[in-house]
Amino acid sequence: MRKIFTTAAAVAALLSGSAASAQGLQVSYATDATMDCAAIAAESGRMDQLVAAANAKIGKADGSAQGANLASTVAVEGLARSGMLARVPGVGMFANQAAGMAKQRAAQVRAQAESEIQVATTRKAVMVGLYTGKGCDAAPAAAAEPAPSAPTGF
Repeated sequence: MRKIFTTAAAVAALLSGSAASAQGLQVSYATDATMDCAAIAAESGRMDQLVAAANAKIGKADGSAQGANLASTVAVEGLARSGMLARVPGVGMFANQAAGMAKQRAAQVRAQAESEIQVATTRKAVMVGLYTGKGCDAAPAAAAEPAPSAPTGF
């Protein structure tokens, strides 16, 4: 019995994790207008990396929630087959509660990651607008041809 509670507590601690720190990403900054083409392109690439990292967080959180749900099902099934579920009131509820907490944590991580994706996607759109507005994709301007001079006396 003690082993079950110790194991369940360890699983709950692993699944809860620590809250991810907010990066403080904003859609635009006062210094954006002073960026050159290379800096704008680098920032746009960084936004792509942030979106990929946020998508990975979502996948990891969903996997953790599914794993916790499976672990809870297996634990309750094992307790039922061993007779512990009938002898120890509330032990099944504890396993289900741990899975519920893991699902709740996964939902929080998902919401935070989706928010990060939205801000990074909007910032990338701002960067694309700056890149285009500064003419970064435009071919270098051709040298101005000298104006023909007026004919001098004949």
